[in-house]
Amino acid sequence: ATRKSLESVKVFEGGVPTLQQLSELDLPPSLSVHPGHGSPKQYATHRKKHIKSRLKMAIQLSIHDDLQKILQMESWSDKQEAVDALFEVIEDRVREREPVLGKQPEFGAMVENGLEQVLRMVQGRMRGAASKVVDDASDDAAEDSDNTDGEKAAANEDNKDDVLNVVGEETAVPVFMDVANVKNAPNSAFLAKSNDSGIPNLIYPLNVHHREGVGRMVEEWELAANKETRRIMMRDATKAIASKIVDATNCCDSSVSDSEKGAARVLVTGKRGVGKTAALAGIVASARVSGHIVVYLPDGDRLRRHGFYIEPCNHRKGLYNLPMIAQEFCEQLLTSHGDDINKMTATEETMKEFLTNDQIKKVVKKANDNEEESEVEMPLTLDKLLNVGSESSSLSSGCYLSVISTLMNQTEKPFTIVADEFNCYYDHGHYFHMDYDEDVKKAIPLNKISIFKPFMDAMGLYPTIAGNDISCDDAVDSSQAMMKWGSVVAAVSESKAVRRTFTKSLTESANALAGNENPVNVVEVRRFSNVEVQHILYNFEITGIGRLRFDRGTTTLNPEEVEYLRMVSGGTGQHLMDACMIP
Repeated sequence: ATRKSLESVKVFEGGVPTLQQLSELDLPPSLSVHPGHGSPKQYATHRKKHIKSRLKMAIQLSIHDDLQKILQMESWSDKQEAVDALFEVIEDRVREREPVLGKQPEFGAMVENGLEQVLRMVQGRMRGAASKVVDDASDDAAEDSDNTDGEKAAANEDNKDDVLNVVGEETAVPVFMDVANVKNAPNSAFLAKSNDSGIPNLIYPLNVHHREGVGRMVEEWELAANKETRRIMMRDATKAIASKIVDATNCCDSSVSDSEKGAARVLVTGKRGVGKTAALAGIVASARVSGHIVVYLPDGDRLRRHGFYIEPCNHRKGLYNLPMIAQEFCEQLLTSHGDDINKMTATEETMKEFLTNDQIKKVVKKANDNEEESEVEMPLTLDKLLNVGSESSSLSSGCYLSVISTLMNQTEKPFTIVADEFNCYYDHGHYFHMDYDEDVKKAIPLNKISIFKPFMDAMGLYPTIAGNDISCDDAVDSSQAMMKWGSVVAAVSESKAVRRTFTKSLTESANALAGNENPVNVVEVRRFSNVEVQHILYNFEITGIGRLRFDRGTTTLNPEEVEYLRMVSGGTGQHLMDACMIP
């Protein structure tokens, strides 16, 4: 990798930040919504701001030397004449720097207004610097008496540089988290390791499924030559999600009282390939580093179709179980957070909501490995419940739901649910049973499947579009279904076979709840900005992806090549990686 790439890419010092640290990072904004995506007015406003920013920068660079001379003048009339002379030549100077913008019909008026704003800014800074000198004069009198004339002159030059620094502060640059090298790793030996495919367990169970896959983020790591690092770019959308969680839950304050603990609901939207899966994976890693118990469902499309078999829930009429998927969920939660829940217990009342009395006896017997039922011990710890559920398909659904209910109603540790491809749950179902429809023609809605119901009730989204089978009938009110301390973060997918009208209606339902007492916060992941594209290419070169592995800076150090890749990719991560793979 070139020195430029190594010096430019910024990786978070601890590997992965906590949610509090993530919410406080200074990150660059993403691009505005594309005009072809249904928001032309929003894009027009963005373009106007961008043009004004370009003009302002060109004006500042064009008058910098003249401002130095003007500030050295003592006569006010001389200063005024110099400023008038600037107004005479500024349009030609800026047109030389910005020939394309120079073709704007009102270019002259825009430049004059921009120059006036810059001069007012400089004047305001001069007044601020002068008032600061007066305020600090008494405090610094003793120190100034010891300074030499040379030191005072240098200080004056520094003050003048501050006033003339009209270009502004250095812009924010993207920051990467490295989920493979975490210094403040959770207290779990499993989460500190990686699986056989090199995917860090910190974002378990995210992996490349043998049939379905999980998007393109993991593919980037598989193609990289450097296997020692697994980086995710933290973007403004990731920061926004973390901020919503921290603000609503107070989960990063160790001294927070139970009355101050809350819950957050976040729906993540965005076009295909912009990085929604990467944003959710970053939130999962950050939440686990922050001490959250996390249930991560990265492959909603697989779960809605490949549950192997479905059966009625005898204990809860109108609901249906997916025993094999429930077993999988039990094993995943036990593997990732067994050490966090081995002190928590599920009460008998909670277990009776999801298990019959006979099932409870079987669970307790299996959990305590006793032959005599009189020797069983109650209440059971959550890890024992999950262990029984992972071994028995007939008990898996009840055990898993008992654990989820306990986690959602406790305030000992924050509990976070992250579900990707969430709109897949609202499409037409793939599970059928004659108990639901004698003709076995109507699919069972997924909010009537027991293991999905807690998450969907907590989000409380019920699109009203015709053809959608998800309704609020028999649903628990979201205010009661939400966990007492934690968050539900769900993201839609644009790459799966889901009717676009369903996805749009789901987003509209979330926006309609934005003003409620318990709002659903909608966060849009947008296209990469120019600076984000540049830093992604730097990272590709460092980790050795595609043709950037061997080109020795030919791509990253060539502005025309970078602009070409940004243009052909449209600012989306999937297309950008594809473009970098072409020799």
